[in-house]
Amino acid sequence: VAKTIRHPIIEMLKQYLVIIFVSVSFLVKAQPGQAKFDTTRFNQCIDLASYFVSCENYNQAAIARYTKAEDISSIEWLTYRSNNKWHTAGIVTTGSTFTLSKNISIDTLGQVTELPLSADTAWLSAPGSAIAMASQQFQLVRDTCNLYFNTFVHPNTDHTISVWFLPAFQPSGQAIYGCEWEYVFDKTGKSLLKQNAFVNKLTGVWIGQPREIWLNYRNTDTPTAGSVFFAISFRDYFTRLRIDTRISTSTTAKKADGEYGWTHKMK
Repeated sequence: VAKTIRHPIIEMLKQYLVIIFVSVSFLVKAQPGQAKFDTTRFNQCIDLASYFVSCENYNQAAIARYTKAEDISSIEWLTYRSNNKWHTAGIVTTGSTFTLSKNISIDTLGQVTELPLSADTAWLSAPGSAIAMASQQFQLVRDTCNLYFNTFVHPNTDHTISVWFLPAFQPSGQAIYGCEWEYVFDKTGKSLLKQNAFVNKLTGVWIGQPREIWLNYRNTDTPTAGSVFFAISFRDYFTRLRIDTRISTSTTAKKADGEYGWTHKMK
């Protein structure tokens, strides 16, 4: 789900809509002697954040297709991977329910094709219900902070469904980090099982002149999914990006071969 916000890399997203998950691009190694760093958990955050980035790519392609032609301000864009296939739909939520407004297909070149509302929508029931219920509960947060949020729906390996709320790129030109919420539902998307939240000091970062940046996560021991999502989304705009936790730093920078890598150091 995405609000109608002009993303600074939308033109790039149109050309490279689907991120190819080349394992070497996200190869993570701890430095010698730093065995305490939990690389398994970090790589799970990489996978989750990369899924979010792909969802955002599809959502932005949908927004670009419709934003000049009609008012889509009431539509929430939902991208979801099910049965090894990406699906994208525009829905309108009312309370804890939703209705389908746009049913679309997006190819690897970013071309959007509008489908009949009745076509291939069996996948939508559970994630659509989960978004509607989570959005209803999250509205209090929206009402108390003047921020735009991205909403992502992720199918978990235990057959539950997670709805994540992460700060979106803001109309002011700032990228925001420091908070994230996860609502976990059963496989039907209609029963809330638990809620997880990480709230740090909200920090806005102007996207502009390349420089090194440290993300302050010193009130937690490990990088969060939201911090890794921020890093993957915006690292092209920085010479080096570090996630600074209480016990470690995780640094991403472009290597000589043009791919990004990560290094970790325990404090």
